[in-house]
Amino acid sequence: MQERYYDIDRYDVSDAIREKHRSQAESVLSKTEYGQLIGGEWVESTSGETGPAIDPTTGETLATVQIGTKEDVDKAVEAAQDALDGTWGQLSPRQRAEKLEEIVERLEDAQTDIAKLDSLEAGKPNMHSRFVDSEVLLEQFRYFAALARTANEGRAVPSGEDKRIVTRREPYGVVGAISAWNFPAMFVAWKLGPALAAGNTVVFKPASKAVLSSLEIIRICDRVLPPGTVNIVTGPGGEVGSAISTHEDVNKVTLTGSKGAGVATITNAAPTITPVSVELGGKSPNIIFPDADLEKALEGTLVSIFFNSGQQCTAGSRLFLHEDIKDEFLDMLTDRIEDLQVGDPLAPMTDIGPMIDHEHQAEVLDYIEGAIADGATVLTGHVDDETVAGKEASDTAGAPFVQPTVLTDVDDDATVACEEVFGPVLTVLEWSDRDEVIERANNTDFGLAGAVWTQDLNDAHEVAAALEAGTVWVNTYNDLLEPAPHGGYKESGMGRELAEEALDDYSQTKTVNINLGDIPKF
Repeated sequence: MQERYYDIDRYDVSDAIREKHRSQAESVLSKTEYGQLIGGEWVESTSGETGPAIDPTTGETLATVQIGTKEDVDKAVEAAQDALDGTWGQLSPRQRAEKLEEIVERLEDAQTDIAKLDSLEAGKPNMHSRFVDSEVLLEQFRYFAALARTANEGRAVPSGEDKRIVTRREPYGVVGAISAWNFPAMFVAWKLGPALAAGNTVVFKPASKAVLSSLEIIRICDRVLPPGTVNIVTGPGGEVGSAISTHEDVNKVTLTGSKGAGVATITNAAPTITPVSVELGGKSPNIIFPDADLEKALEGTLVSIFFNSGQQCTAGSRLFLHEDIKDEFLDMLTDRIEDLQVGDPLAPMTDIGPMIDHEHQAEVLDYIEGAIADGATVLTGHVDDETVAGKEASDTAGAPFVQPTVLTDVDDDATVACEEVFGPVLTVLEWSDRDEVIERANNTDFGLAGAVWTQDLNDAHEVAAALEAGTVWVNTYNDLLEPAPHGGYKESGMGRELAEEALDDYSQTKTVNINLGDIPKF
C-alpha cells in the first residue's frame, strides 16, 4: 500500500470547509479513480494496488491513483519508443510546434481547474496556483512551442573549400522525467515543454504526494499527441523512479527533487552513462543593503520565504540584514506578518496554506524547536504549540499548518541556517561588511538562487557576480514568469530549465563532416 502521510484523526475541520472542498473537487476532477497512461491507454497498474490522493486541508480522499511498478515502467518505455519510431518521430519541427500550440489552447481552457486541483491536493493558496503556477505552466508550453520550430537546427562550421561541416541537434529519444510535489502542475511544463520541443518522447513520474494536476494535464496532452508520446506512471520513487533511472532504454533522465533523490538518480543512471539533469534543494541568501528601498525589500522577502508556504527550493531562507537597517526592517516585517492570512487554501485572501502533510509539518517544526534549543529567538511564529504574532484559522484545526516563523540570534553554522527547512521559516543574520557577507552567503553546499536589494548598481552587479548561485535576483525575488535559464550551482543541481538552454539538456549534437575532395594518402 501507499505510505500514509496524514494523521486523519487529528483533523477538526469545520463542516463548511469540508463541504466547500468536496464541492470544488467534484467540479474539477474528471474522475475519482485514475489509471496510468501508457501507449495512449488508461490502464491499471500491474500491482493491482491503488492509493489515495488526499486533501491536506481536510484529510479527505480526493481520488484514488495507481501504485505503479517496474513492469509498468517497462511498458511505458516501450510505448514511448514505439511513438519515437512511429508517428511522433516522423513529425517535422513545424508539426511538433503545432501540436504544442494546440496543447496550450486546451490548457488555457482548463487553467482555472488545474489551479484548483493544486490547491486541493497540495494545499497551495489558490491565489498563488491560479496567478503564478498556472501562468508559468502556460508560458512554458507557449515558449517551447515557439522554439520547437528551430529546436533541431544545427549550424555550418567554417571549413576549407573541399569540406562541408554541419551540425545537427537530435533528440535523445525516450526521456524519463521525475517530478516534485511542491509545484505539481508547473513542473509538468518544465519537463514536457523542452523534451517534446526537441523531439523526444516522455515517461513521466509525478511525486506521490501530489499527482492529480499532472494526470489531468497529461490527459489533455494525450488528446493532442500521437499515442505513447507522453506516458505517466504513478507510484513511489523507490520503485517507479528507480525503474526509470536504471532503465537501459531510457536515454535521458531529468529530476526535480531533494538532494537525496538527485544522488540516487545519478547513481542509478551511472552504469549506462545515461545523461542526467537535476534541480535540487537550496539555502538561498537574501541580502539587503542599507540603501535599499525597504518597502520593496519587505515585499520581496515575504515572497522569498512565505510563497507556497515556504515549500520552494529557491526560498530566501537566510535573510542577511545590514546592521544599520536591521531593527527597522524587522519591525516592518513583524507588522506585515501579522496581516498574513493562514488557512483554507481555497479562500481568496489566504497567503499561507497547510504543509503537504503531517509528516512534513513535523519535520519543519523539528527545525524550529532545534533552533530554539540552540538559543534562537522566535520573533514571530511557532513556539511549542503556541504562536507569536500569528493567526491560525479555527475552521481548519488539525490540518498540517506551520505559522510564518522568523528566527533571530542564529549563528551561520546553526542547523536551521545550513539545512533546507522547506517551510515558512526565516533565519535572520546581521552583516556590516560587503566582502564578508558575500563570503558568508556563499558558505553553503547549495547554490540555487540568491537576491540583492540595493539602489547602487555597482554593488548590485559586483555582488551578483560574486554569489555562487544559478539565479541572482536584484530588487526582486522568485521572478520566474519570463523564460530565463534556471538551475543550480554546487549541490543544487546541474542542467538548466525554463529557457532555450534547456534544449541543450534534451538534445544531443551530431557533427557531419563531408569531404568533397581527395583523400590524402596514408
